[in-house]
Amino acid sequence: MYDMKALYEAESIQDAIRLLQEHPDAQIIAGGSDVLVQMREGKRAGVELVSIYGLDELRGVTVEEDGTLRIGSLTSFSHITRDPLIRQYIPVLGEAVDMVGGPQIRNIGTIGGNTCNGVTSADSASTLFAWDAVIELTGPEGIRRIPIGDFYIRAGKVDLRPGEIQTGILIRKESYEGYAGHYIKYAMRNAMDIATLGCSVNVKLSEDKKRFEDIRIAYGVAGPVPMRAVHAEAAGRGLEVTDENIEKIGDTVLEDVTPRDSWRASKAFREHISKVLCKRALREAVRRAGGNAETGEKAETVGESSTAGRQKEAVIDGVGPGKQVHSIMTEPGSGRQYKLVRCRINGVERETMVDARASLTDMLRKDYSLTSVKKGCEVGECGACNVMIDGECYNSCIYLAAWADGKEIRTLEGLMGPNGELSDIQQAFIDEAAVQCGFCTPGVIMSAVEILESGKEYTRDELRKLLSGHLCRCTGYENILNAVEKTMKERLGKGE
Repeated sequence: MYDMKALYEAESIQDAIRLLQEHPDAQIIAGGSDVLVQMREGKRAGVELVSIYGLDELRGVTVEEDGTLRIGSLTSFSHITRDPLIRQYIPVLGEAVDMVGGPQIRNIGTIGGNTCNGVTSADSASTLFAWDAVIELTGPEGIRRIPIGDFYIRAGKVDLRPGEIQTGILIRKESYEGYAGHYIKYAMRNAMDIATLGCSVNVKLSEDKKRFEDIRIAYGVAGPVPMRAVHAEAAGRGLEVTDENIEKIGDTVLEDVTPRDSWRASKAFREHISKVLCKRALREAVRRAGGNAETGEKAETVGESSTAGRQKEAVIDGVGPGKQVHSIMTEPGSGRQYKLVRCRINGVERETMVDARASLTDMLRKDYSLTSVKKGCEVGECGACNVMIDGECYNSCIYLAAWADGKEIRTLEGLMGPNGELSDIQQAFIDEAAVQCGFCTPGVIMSAVEILESGKEYTRDELRKLLSGHLCRCTGYENILNAVEKTMKERLGKGE
């Protein structure tokens, strides 16, 4: 159970504003990957929460009439990465958010939550700074739009006024048309880690690809909030695209960055890598824009940021949470809150009354005895509680049971045949000795199911990334990879 005073579920944007006005001490919860973890740590213990998780109107990416890209604040990281408009116009944003946590975190985490958290290490933030993003806020007094640089006030504090919620992130056509970019995250691990430093660079080259018309350089963890390297940008505008000038621009960022010492890295180290990452990101951005940093000549490959054939129709992400149909009820006398949750679990229609404080892990284990769903870290890191919800994997420990209303949920128990026969992926784990203590195995297998049901063929490195949301204390990673790879090839008819 989560230590919360009360949970209120908004039915619309205006309803969310009303709830925030009625409960001025309440905090907003979107995907919950930050809020629920902090609640476990005691930082938000006993608070009231206003959930906007069910507001599908805040999901998806569209193009407005003037060419502005609009990203709904509840759009998850994984949906941003896959979105065709993001891939066409600003692919670097999809690449940046694809470095957040692991796959399950990217399925639940939202770009609005990532920016409203106010932390400098947010992988989306520095890239949004480099795209001159505008934040849309909706509150009692209507809609206001502010540059993202003004949205961040100080570490952990953003310009979110009482009764307001973030409803969108806007990137104007003039901010992305003709630009190409690259984001580099420096961290101690390839997944499930916070950035030691992040650098996002966008460039716009002259028509002949020999000169920098514009440069935008943004950092995370180089100061108390995400920031732009304005002196380095000014030093580079108008220069020829040469390796020597890229070195000069990279060295100039020291006039802008103000990193600090921490247990993750020293100030001196962060200053050093701020230069290195800028130079590397600049070179890759130039390559994507069709230039050549060595000679300044036009390269054959044109960057992905070309805006030819821009789509004007709206593209809404078709995968995502459905509308919640039941309301939270308060028990007279005790003040405890409950919700009737109807969902489909392993192909069977289920109905139960859940405590509003319960996680999905609690519900599956307590109400349905689905003990394959393990209680591990309970902060969304180990992956032992991983289940599939509407075809995507989620860490059920940081997914509220109340959100399961109307959902299709699958656990390991649902993979077996009517007489207890094992599925092919379960058998492969046995054959390849991918099972050691077995605690984390059910969660890993459910991630494998999502991978296999995509029908795609992945490289071994791609499989590693897709399985990176799991921490196996027995270190049996290679055997796990062998089992998933073997089953994938057999399903695709490419097995030995």
